[in-house]
Amino acid sequence: MKSVGVKALKNNLSRYLALVKNGEVVLVTDRDEVVAELRLPSHPLIARASPWIAFLEGQARQGSLRLAKHKRSRVVPPAAVSTVDGLALLDETRAERF
Repeated sequence: MKSVGVKALKNNLSRYLALVKNGEVVLVTDRDEVVAELRLPSHPLIARASPWIAFLEGQARQGSLRLAKHKRSRVVPPAAVSTVDGLALLDETRAERF
């Protein structure tokens, strides 16, 4: 749990939002008095997240697991389909030998 003053929060908002996005709770203080708490929403929007994603995010908030940092798929795209007729090339090569 981190604590930050209002002025420092305004000056570094992106940094603190990134902390919150990673599951950190940030307490906002004004003259050394806590006035707000920044944390991930307790109920993700249903239209935005599937039940599986909602479950994973809930487990991450509870500390049972850590979500992957990379959003990109690591699946390799399929190889391009060749337009060359392999049998015709083979026949041509065989014809040249004899």
